[in-house]
Amino acid sequence: MTRVLLTVLMLGVVTAKAQTTYYSRTELKKPLSEAVEKTLAELVERCVPEKHKQMTAHMEEVIQAVDAVAKLTTEEKKALQEESKKAVDATVKAWQPLAVVMMRTYLSRTSESAAIRHIGMWKPDVAGPNEPVENWTPPQETANWLATLRQTLGEERFKTWQAADAKVKEQTAKEIADHLTRWGGESRGPMNEDLQAKIGLMKTKLNLPEDRVKALNDAANALLNRLVDTERKRATDMLRTLPPTARQSITKRSYYYIRFDRPRGEAWDKLWEDTAGKVLPAELIAQWKKTEQEERGKEGAELADMIKPSEQQAEQQMELALSAEIDSIVVALDLNKERQQALSKLSKEAIQESLKLARKGWLQQAKNYSATERKRIRGNVYFGINEEQQAMVLPVWKDGLKKILSEEERTRMAAENKQREERTSSAIARACLAEMDKTLVLNQTQRTKLEPLLLELMQPLLEQRRQQYWSYNASQLFQNAGKAKEETVRAILDEVQWQHWKELIASNNSSSRTATPDVNATGPAVIDMEIAISAHLYKMFVTERKKVLAVMIPQVEDAKRVLSLPEPAVTRLTTAAKGTVEKHLEPWRQNTERYVRQSVQSATPKNILQALAGTERVSFSRNEGGPQDAELWKTELSATLNEAQQKQLQQVVEARRDYRLKAMAAMSVSELDRRRRLTADQCAKIETAVHKVLVEYLPDIERYMSFQWFLQYYYALVPVAGVAEKDLQAILTPEQWKLCKERDLPDAMQYWEGIKNNHENRMKQGANGNANRIIINGGLILDP
Repeated sequence: MTRVLLTVLMLGVVTAKAQTTYYSRTELKKPLSEAVEKTLAELVERCVPEKHKQMTAHMEEVIQAVDAVAKLTTEEKKALQEESKKAVDATVKAWQPLAVVMMRTYLSRTSESAAIRHIGMWKPDVAGPNEPVENWTPPQETANWLATLRQTLGEERFKTWQAADAKVKEQTAKEIADHLTRWGGESRGPMNEDLQAKIGLMKTKLNLPEDRVKALNDAANALLNRLVDTERKRATDMLRTLPPTARQSITKRSYYYIRFDRPRGEAWDKLWEDTAGKVLPAELIAQWKKTEQEERGKEGAELADMIKPSEQQAEQQMELALSAEIDSIVVALDLNKERQQALSKLSKEAIQESLKLARKGWLQQAKNYSATERKRIRGNVYFGINEEQQAMVLPVWKDGLKKILSEEERTRMAAENKQREERTSSAIARACLAEMDKTLVLNQTQRTKLEPLLLELMQPLLEQRRQQYWSYNASQLFQNAGKAKEETVRAILDEVQWQHWKELIASNNSSSRTATPDVNATGPAVIDMEIAISAHLYKMFVTERKKVLAVMIPQVEDAKRVLSLPEPAVTRLTTAAKGTVEKHLEPWRQNTERYVRQSVQSATPKNILQALAGTERVSFSRNEGGPQDAELWKTELSATLNEAQQKQLQQVVEARRDYRLKAMAAMSVSELDRRRRLTADQCAKIETAVHKVLVEYLPDIERYMSFQWFLQYYYALVPVAGVAEKDLQAILTPEQWKLCKERDLPDAMQYWEGIKNNHENRMKQGANGNANRIIINGGLILDP
């Protein structure tokens, strides 16, 4: 799991699925299918400019370091800069195929679609600079660069530079060694644990004397030393070639990115047999092999028990999915009882076939855990089913449908499925555009041009949406949008909007990139705790101010764009926007300081930094509108703009808000459509009803849950629960309504009760009833 987490962090993945099957590093490097390799090569091609940019900046730093030691002349510096360009070009070209090989090791080897989807979530600006590769020479170590450097400096200055560079390399080596010592130790632990179990069994079964047991222990230690040393050398070479910032982004973390290639399963057993064979005579090794076979024979029940939770979970999930599929087919085609029963029987056969296929792989995965590991993790590990082994994609299901449904019925269902996918793609594209619109502040013409462009780019996300438990975040949508051709987008946006577009594409989901701090950990003692608290509060305030400014500055840009405002008016509104932000943040600043100080009351100089770090992940919000709704901003707009301008701007703002509400409604309805196979007419009617709910209740929904609630399967149906039952019953068929009420809306209805109560309180108290109260992680806990 560590490796998957770090794939997320370093490659810029928004979400990833673990590679649960064990493969050796050699196996993981082997090429995948043609489609996967093509997609991977295209990604790395997009990484190349980012790597080139990184190494160019790095070589500038190298030249500066040379200058600091050897005092370069202008001509010498120019000569080195020319050679550095050649070195960067050559080494980045060499890096490209190595990066393909290394990134390949993170991908599923059993599901082509999963591998392609995984690649689609990586960000070139993160993966390019930060992915360490094997057997690569960085530009500052190439023979041509070093020869030019020696020739330029002369022998005496070159030796002076080498001495200075050696000290830097020594410090780098120490940092890497400190990181990898713990890495190797934690990797060594489970292997040693397993070897000790093997030696204990050998002692008992082979009746070994103490001198031979000691010899086996010595051989085991030597084996572990060799494995750890080999892996440490490989990891050292990979980390050493990274520029300092990229390297430290790995070594300064509390978890590991580079994979320790630990032998498992039969390979591990064979390695130990060979090692023990150098200590014990052949007849004892033969006896040990026989003993091991007997022990493996006893593993059957244990392995079956280990995968049982996975079987139960997978069976339950497929039953739910197929049940919803059958319900949809029955309702759409009005099937009789006989054909309903046939479908039910077929679904059970398909599920059992899926489990049969999966079980084989699960058992092999379970075998890759040592006996001691299996005991430790029993009941706490789940193996998933590959997409290609899911019941609904197996021949037994597809061929069975052909026997139950006529060709005309299957054609009809296929056509409806295609239309449904088109509706889903449209909903995702509109949701993406609505999220981008908060920063880009588009006009209706721009939205009309961008929407079909995004429609095509959101197609790769459909596979995820077909899953029962789907979830997106805005960064993931932006990343797909970023694949649009630059010239196409720039033809639609103005220069300011284009800069914002690039910022959105480059943005990362901060929650997925930040490790949860250990608030109980200790570090160097802080001399002055008050200074530490003040510095932390200032850092939090700067971060929050940046977020709120990102809301307000686009308001100024929007007014300038829509009304063609002169510069004095733009300057005045910009100043007003910044003042509004400061005013808006006053209660936030007071309550945040109170919360932080309360959180570190019991902290000591040794752990206060960790305690403060624990407050950074807290979500703070105010129980009122955003800064754009503040009286200060509205007053300044009225003073700067005439009545006609205010009306024109308000129309643009209302159109943007209406587009956003409709995009949210479309995402909600597309989730109901996925579950209940609605018609196009039903979708349109329910969208209208949900839109009305959102017009009235959106502030309460967003206060009750995350602002991106509509991008998650669990919350997407919440506003549907706000539609009156009689209205839904009038749109849905009786069977659809029955299933919707029983299976789709119970959770949403529970949320809706809380949202409705919040709405009623808000209406009673007025917009500012709780304006100065701070909500922390969704709970109202601090009063002024």
